[in-house]
Amino acid sequence: MVKKKSLIGFLFVLLSLSIAVVSAFVYEQSQLTVTQTIKEIATLTVQNSALGNIEEGETKSYTKATVSTLGNIINITTTKDNVYLHFDSDLGSLSSYYTTYTITVKYAAVGSGSSHNIGDTACTMTLGSPDPSAVTLDKSGTWRFDFEITTTAKSVSSDQPTTVTIIVTAEST
Repeated sequence: MVKKKSLIGFLFVLLSLSIAVVSAFVYEQSQLTVTQTIKEIATLTVQNSALGNIEEGETKSYTKATVSTLGNIINITTTKDNVYLHFDSDLGSLSSYYTTYTITVKYAAVGSGSSHNIGDTACTMTLGSPDPSAVTLDKSGTWRFDFEITTTAKSVSSDQPTTVTIIVTAEST
């Protein structure tokens, strides 16, 4: 009988210790804090260019050779690989003034070790497709982009000032 009481007493002591250990574990788990740091991955600089006037029916092409501010129009420095650059424009809203309005974005500088080459086309924005697929900046480093623009004006009854707004955003994986 004494052995049975000793065994029951031992089990109660063991149960008490188990409860204390589990309580301490649960308390410790509830004290964990998860933190996250948001880091800047890119800095963008967009420059303007003055394209001048175009006569109705006329087609004009502009490159950095003819309009210097189209060279290095976007500068971005990334601190990690695989950053996606998104170009969103309101170019489609100009279809009543132009039969052609094409903005070709070309690589002017690429991150070291990139699979892209300087002078290659990164993306193209047109009246029918103003928001191209994302451009992958596959290696960290400094990236620069030139714009080349081709326009053909429709007939109009009076002078029509037009503006294209392009929003450039970057996201990392």
